[in-house]
Amino acid sequence: MKKIFRNYEALCRAEGFPLRTIEVSRRHCRLWFDAGFVIAAATPSDRRNIQNVKSAIRRLHR
Repeated sequence: MKKIFRNYEALCRAEGFPLRTIEVSRRHCRLWFDAGFVIAAATPSDRRNIQNVKSAIRRLHR
């Protein structure tokens, strides 16, 4: 699970949006930003997961 957290943190750094914190539930993570939050998978089961999270972060910060 630490690997997916590192991937989310690296994604946020690359996009230029500061990540405040990551809350974890059983199967999902809540990525908190100053503008709100994005729900993301806590397991890498979906191969398009990173692309979907990236687009959700961009939509949040419009």
